[in-house]
Amino acid sequence: MDERKRTPQILKISYSSISLLLKVVLAFIFLVLFVGGWAFSQFPSDKEIKGCLVTEMYKVNLCPTSGSYVKLSQVSTYLQKSIVLTEDSSFWDHNGFDFQELENSFKKNIEEGKFARGGSTITQQLAKNMFLTKDKTLTRKAIEALITIRIEKVLTKKEILEKYLNAIQFGKNIFGIKNAAQFYFKKLPANLTIVESAFLTLLLPNPVVYAQSFHTKNLTPFAHKRLNQIIDRLYQYNRINADEFVAAKAELEYFLSQRPPEILELADEDDQTATEPPAIESTTESLETDLEVNPVEDIQAPLETEDSTEEVVDPSI
Repeated sequence: MDERKRTPQILKISYSSISLLLKVVLAFIFLVLFVGGWAFSQFPSDKEIKGCLVTEMYKVNLCPTSGSYVKLSQVSTYLQKSIVLTEDSSFWDHNGFDFQELENSFKKNIEEGKFARGGSTITQQLAKNMFLTKDKTLTRKAIEALITIRIEKVLTKKEILEKYLNAIQFGKNIFGIKNAAQFYFKKLPANLTIVESAFLTLLLPNPVVYAQSFHTKNLTPFAHKRLNQIIDRLYQYNRINADEFVAAKAELEYFLSQRPPEILELADEDDQTATEPPAIESTTESLETDLEVNPVEDIQAPLETEDSTEEVVDPSI
């Protein structure tokens, strides 16, 4: 073929290729801008994070001036310590994500062959409750991660914990620690005991189902075991002292019972049957061992803290 004829054909092919490439690039840029704009619209402003709003997930009025809101300083330290130690033991140290816990959860779920353990931190749970729905998609998880980072930058750790305690579910139509303390124990959050705090902590993985012990006024074997574990860990990880531990174990014996508590006399020092605090373990040891239970088939019910580190098990066992 004549060189002069081939040259325009080559140029024509080149122009077509360049045109197609430009169209692909422009389409990609448009897609990025569209997705970015949509994602940006999902992100809360600093004012929304700090101020008053109705939560997206459960439509809770989360506002410091509302009658159901309570300041962190007015919440029992036992409750604060119990929930943080159980739900997110690295809360005070991480920046919104506990990568070690995520790794542990991933391994656990692979071993079980099902979703048996979550890995969300308190900040991630707050992000979901405040601004997201229950949809479980990769897009939602990505937005959740970005909102988590934003919350960690805007709020202090104490502010995060305060909002979390006022937003989470503790039972059917029971949201926030003030409502929970009143419903279950007829008292203010500041007056919650160690055992009462442990019980409210116990509810979090599945508050609707796990509250059955309260309604029957009788602890199930599962609930009794978990309360013992939570109290033991509070002592083992130096959240309560030996006297508080012994008092909590004594209270647990009549907890939720209809009969009035018996007068408990202090045992003699030589009495070997008296309740003794367990030996303190190293705080560097993995918390997963302390949380181990015998899981059975998951119960399908609303999971307020659906990605917490707790395993969802049958509370009747």
